[in-house]
Amino acid sequence: MEDSINGYKSSKEEIKSPKKSSNETKAEKKDEASSSHSEVDRKHVHNGVSGSKRKFEEPQRTRERGGSGSGSPKKHKLSAITNSSKTDVSVKSPPAKAPENVELFKLWVDKYKPTSLKQIIGQQGEKSNVNKLVRWLRDWYKNHDGTKKLTKPSPWAKDDSGAYFKAALLSGPPGVGKTTTAYLVCKELGMDIVEFNASDTRSKKLLSQEVSELLSSKSLSPFLQGGGVTKDHVLVMDEVDGMAGTEDRGGVQELIQLIKTSKVPIICMCNDRNHPKIRSLANYCFDLRFYKPRVEQIKGAMLSICFKEKLKVKPDTLVDIITSTNQDIRLTLNHLSMLAARGEKDLAAASKHVKLGPWDVLKKVFSAEDHKHMSIYDKSDLFFHDYSVAPLFVHENYLIVVPHSKEASSKRTKMELFAKAATSLCNGDLIESAIRSNNAWSLLPAQAIFSSLVPGEVLEGHVGGQINFPAWFGKNSRRNKLDRFTQELQTHSRLRISGSKSALNLDYAKPLRDHILRPLIQEGSDGVQTALATLHDYNLLREDLDSLAELNTWPGSKDPSAAIDSKVFNTFVIYL
Repeated sequence: MEDSINGYKSSKEEIKSPKKSSNETKAEKKDEASSSHSEVDRKHVHNGVSGSKRKFEEPQRTRERGGSGSGSPKKHKLSAITNSSKTDVSVKSPPAKAPENVELFKLWVDKYKPTSLKQIIGQQGEKSNVNKLVRWLRDWYKNHDGTKKLTKPSPWAKDDSGAYFKAALLSGPPGVGKTTTAYLVCKELGMDIVEFNASDTRSKKLLSQEVSELLSSKSLSPFLQGGGVTKDHVLVMDEVDGMAGTEDRGGVQELIQLIKTSKVPIICMCNDRNHPKIRSLANYCFDLRFYKPRVEQIKGAMLSICFKEKLKVKPDTLVDIITSTNQDIRLTLNHLSMLAARGEKDLAAASKHVKLGPWDVLKKVFSAEDHKHMSIYDKSDLFFHDYSVAPLFVHENYLIVVPHSKEASSKRTKMELFAKAATSLCNGDLIESAIRSNNAWSLLPAQAIFSSLVPGEVLEGHVGGQINFPAWFGKNSRRNKLDRFTQELQTHSRLRISGSKSALNLDYAKPLRDHILRPLIQEGSDGVQTALATLHDYNLLREDLDSLAELNTWPGSKDPSAAIDSKVFNTFVIYL
């Protein structure tokens, strides 16, 4: 009994004054060091001490409740540490939960992406590209099983089903639904899709080694899942007009060869149908050209989406947004989602800010139909899409415009209209010279009036021919090249000729050329040394002789070097 009492006292003393471990000693030193800081730090230290006090009081209470044995304090101490660690963990903030409604954070383009063929805008007709592609893909294996002899249809054939072709080419501007159409048609017919787009390397080597293995009658996805053959697949080549870089060298020609021997249907897609490489590819494909949907069609679909998103948009504002995106459905959705995120103030101020190319600007400058819906400010703004190129396009093509005015009823009055437009263009050119020479950019609105607005008003009608690229660029490039030749000649012959660059071009170039070539023409091989002596006297090089010939060659004039015997000229060149 006494032993148990003594054991109880000793264990109680151990509990009241436990031995400090090295870790606890370090903790106390840290607490003492931190006590010299701010009042907030002292509160934290106090809480820590209280917590440690509770740790050692808990085993005592447990012991008093009937715990026995000398090893029990260690167990209680371990449980106290465990409880303390649990308390520390519980203080940490819980991990953030995933948003309950993921649909709220989706892009509108993904949220309202068509899920069936009926939802594709502008492709609901019987003769639509969607229905043509469905029929072509549905009958592909039946048409190319080797039992039918197919003939290539005429390019002008009507109601062509495309049965002859092993590939289809979907072309059109971005955002009209080409990729969506291809995917939904394959989904409708239960076919797998193997896609190669612009982010993949599609060189001749890759297509011949890897893609050719896919062009068999086996499906790809079952092999990935470890199964057998279940259904057919389609090879989709997106953005084939981008296969023009060094990484995709030879890709289009190899694709044509694969189409000829393919055992599976191939769907190619591109934006630029007029690219030279696409023209050669189109000869081996079922040509399906996608055009921009009408504004009314896009407007109806967008109004439905705006209603679902509780977004208030005026119909006129929506038409402006659709027009500003060049009737790109995907871009229109992105524009609306951004405006919805910014608020109604931006929606009220939304207007069309589309970057037009010079060809489109020229059509609008002279279009009588577009002028009906444009104010004088809108007509003036056409100039500022590219104010350095717009006046050049107007000057190059204003003569092919067909005016709709009653004043253009006779040839004389039509010539008077063209004369008024030419006078305005001349005034605009004078203003541009003042702008660039004096850095007077504030005169740009005045140039817009004379170089774009006035000619468009005078010759209001339509462009009656093919729009030509300004010839000024080619002529200006040649002028700069000849100016560089003249500068080089003056630099080389400066020790013998004291005239300016202009004097060299007007007074020295032709006599100097004739003085070099005449001995070669008249004396043949005997005149080689005389010609070489003239070149050396003026410190001229072999390239300078070509420069002299080009500076003195005029339209309709003959090149005097053509009269030199080829053997004599080769001998002369060797000595240079």
